[in-house]
Amino acid sequence: MVWLGLMKHKDKAFKKFKSFKALAENESDHKIKCLRSNRGGEFTSNEFFDFCEEHGIRREFSTARTPQQNGLVERMNRTVQQMARAMLDESGTPATFWGEAAFAAVVILNKINVRVNNTRTPHELWYGETPFVNHFKIFGSKCYIKNNDEQLGKLEPRADEGILFGYSAHGKAYKCYNKILGRIVDSIDVVVDEKGYIPRQVNYENIEEDEDYPPNQTNDEEEPQEAPEE
Repeated sequence: MVWLGLMKHKDKAFKKFKSFKALAENESDHKIKCLRSNRGGEFTSNEFFDFCEEHGIRREFSTARTPQQNGLVERMNRTVQQMARAMLDESGTPATFWGEAAFAAVVILNKINVRVNNTRTPHELWYGETPFVNHFKIFGSKCYIKNNDEQLGKLEPRADEGILFGYSAHGKAYKCYNKILGRIVDSIDVVVDEKGYIPRQVNYENIEEDEDYPPNQTNDEEEPQEAPEE
């Protein structure tokens, strides 16, 4: 399973860990016995050490400039980051909503990602039930959110236009940006216009000029060279 906690500053890591510990132990009926991290200051504070010692949590740290020692976390961080960047770029959504894209990526990974030689998803392994994915929609799609204001006039629109940003963490609802209210809302009464979704057009000339992008591969085989005459 992948859990994600957004922080404005790294000094909030200890608070996030305490919340995660309570959630994970309550859902799994198991205690956290070991915590592995890098040697960043957010993980080596006195209060962090005291808390782990109090709860019998062993601390393990990766060696400086050796992220591969904590490779599982590093790879997952990179996967979530790449998915979020791709969704923002493809939908043309401003980068200020990177947190919503990251949350959507985590939901997708937990419910559809499977490991080699294992047909069960992380959600199924953790909760013991098959995940429901029929409600998945394209991130960044235009959507229409039902307006439940009882003070609406007879001729006023009954829906507000918005942008789909993912799925609520607190119930069976979509997370949408309401353009009229100018904020993110959770709602189950949403009509998503996936047919009107227009993916960003890729400029292949720019890709070919990118030094990090592999050169074009063609299926054309080179003509065999004739052996020189002796």
